[in-house]
Amino acid sequence: MCVCPACGLFATSYSRLEKEAPIPLFVMNQQFFQNPHEMQDHLPRKFRFAPFVLLIALVSYAVIVIAMVTAPESAKAMGSAPAMKTAIDISNSNPWITPVMPSKCTEVQIAAGDVASCVITKYTDVTKTGWGTPPFPIAADGTLNPGWKSNGWAYSGSPALKDWEAALWKNANKVGTIRAGALQAPPAALALFEGFLGEIQANGYRITDAIGYNFRCTSNTRKDCVGLTSTSLSNHSWGLAIDINVGTNPEVRYVPTADSPTTACSVPMATNIPQWVVQTAEKWGLLWGGYGWSGGCATSTTVKSSVIRDPMHFEFRGTVDEAVKIASVNGISVKRYCSNVVESGATIRKCTWQDRPQAGWRTSVPLLGPAGATSALVNITLTGASEAGYVTAESCDGNVTGDRSWSNGNVAIGATVANLAVVPLDAFGRFCLYNSTAMHMIVDAQGFFMPSRLAGSGAAMFTPLSPTRVLDTRSAGGKVVALSENGVVVAHAPAGSVAMLSNITVTGTAGAGYLTADSCENLQPGEQTRSNINFGNDDTVANLAVVPMGLVGDKPGFCTLANAGLNQIIDVQGVFAPSPIGQWGYTPAAPSRLIDTRQCTNNCADVFKAGAMIKMTAPAGASAVLINLTLTDAKSAGYATADKCSALVPGPQAQSNANVTVGRSVANLAVVPVDADGTFCIYTSSAARVIVDVQGTFSPSGDLRFIPVSSVRRFDSRGTVN
Repeated sequence: MCVCPACGLFATSYSRLEKEAPIPLFVMNQQFFQNPHEMQDHLPRKFRFAPFVLLIALVSYAVIVIAMVTAPESAKAMGSAPAMKTAIDISNSNPWITPVMPSKCTEVQIAAGDVASCVITKYTDVTKTGWGTPPFPIAADGTLNPGWKSNGWAYSGSPALKDWEAALWKNANKVGTIRAGALQAPPAALALFEGFLGEIQANGYRITDAIGYNFRCTSNTRKDCVGLTSTSLSNHSWGLAIDINVGTNPEVRYVPTADSPTTACSVPMATNIPQWVVQTAEKWGLLWGGYGWSGGCATSTTVKSSVIRDPMHFEFRGTVDEAVKIASVNGISVKRYCSNVVESGATIRKCTWQDRPQAGWRTSVPLLGPAGATSALVNITLTGASEAGYVTAESCDGNVTGDRSWSNGNVAIGATVANLAVVPLDAFGRFCLYNSTAMHMIVDAQGFFMPSRLAGSGAAMFTPLSPTRVLDTRSAGGKVVALSENGVVVAHAPAGSVAMLSNITVTGTAGAGYLTADSCENLQPGEQTRSNINFGNDDTVANLAVVPMGLVGDKPGFCTLANAGLNQIIDVQGVFAPSPIGQWGYTPAAPSRLIDTRQCTNNCADVFKAGAMIKMTAPAGASAVLINLTLTDAKSAGYATADKCSALVPGPQAQSNANVTVGRSVANLAVVPVDADGTFCIYTSSAARVIVDVQGTFSPSGDLRFIPVSSVRRFDSRGTVN
């Protein structure tokens, strides 16, 4: 299958549930500690809690546990994990009361994701490992910040945590006895917890309660965080820790006893967790609290005057990328899309737990053009939109924010569309794509513009030709056969032409697909890695293309290839050639909206009717204007033709620039010659709204020269998931 815009997209293994109120999952126990510091027992008066509050908390916890555990004991986990390279012996289910810690995982093991025989014990600031920086409830003066509410031991569900909790996912399906939606964690960590909990239940360990995300400080400091800073937040606040079977696996500080006078590590631990459960956790990258905090007990003979063991507790201490890798090694694919995004003039690496650029991103697209190029001709394909939206191709310089007042392509849900554009390049040879809604974007470079002093004598200028229909397979042999090259002869192309400006329309398509145009010499048989047009089944779509010239037999022309049977109509509008054949250079213009008949207030009936002729004024000095033409709100299927007003006659036109159907918004680039009075016109065959955005002009004084290239794919967001 090709990687063209019409081909299948990546599918994620994780589906997000609708947002629910966070489930406060915690258990009250005065002996519970998460780290080796003693719990402080002094509280300011306004933060003291009466005994009945503790009673309410305990009752609440009991209700939560009952609600979570709804499946029978025999219920299986969500999918079974693949067999380990080294099998875990699950035959002995005796509690592991004096555990021996495996060796610490090396960075090489962690990076590879194969951590079944070691433990990830490194500890770093969670905010520096890619999991985000949460807000904090306590102000510098010790008071509670606005938007925070506490039940005495946690702040989950506070209004101030709305955005923080919105980034967490919930388990979409039951995991053994744990109901759907009861676990809450960042997607990569959720994969680890689901895999671990599912596997141990499938192998016979029964879970009666599981406690995950809970926004609070550590139990050995103060869970209400009073007098503390964000460094005291528990890993539960990130959703990076889980406690299971709390009542039978209490967190306890152990000290030497008469039976074990030498070290606290030899004192048997209260737990019902067998060794194979811990080994399974380590396979999924989780550190077990039963080894003990502050370095813990490597063996039962490790000398410790006291040790806090926390056998209920399992946590992940690695980075986001490490979690993704460990999940992958264990058979769970977690999709994460990352891309370079320009914000406030700075380029940052931005990631999302989706598989495509999100609404409002300004994605940096490097084009790798020749040195000195200041603009580029690109084909932009849009697909996989979550809702109807648009993209804008713009300079990466400056700090543009908010909705744009112009566009370079429009897409509907479920549609795949392509549109040609001339885009500005910055000093790094890149431009930025702003997308108004989440969607995939694909960019194919077709040529570059550069100043005449750098371009050399062989660089091309534009020469308009009288618009000519050079091919219409509806009346010349019938549909083009899928994946067969189709020669397009352009007999009137001037000698020395290097590229042809052609409007290509496909219609009567036998299935969804794409069409690619190139010189016959460069267009190889079979599936293509770039495209000029994308279409649906029984569709009619047009797109402008600048196609490198070659030979069709012994005559000038180019070739097309589509991966589905269709009719194609090709209207030639001009050529690019070196001087003296080439006549006009290019001058970019700041993108601006020239007309939008949706905003019409005067003589609206004249512009919203079949056969309308809409007259506009081009920028001063233009011999031809480069416009993005958008049609929408069509009353019936039709087309639009753009030309100098003197060349358009009333009634049907012999060529077209864009085709529209009811319920669709379409956009297409056009190079439109201008009359001597500086005007040009657009004819619409059916009543439709017309939007015109100016991108630049061609004229004898235009300084930029064109360097055509065989279309090459420079960006495809579908291949940027990791």
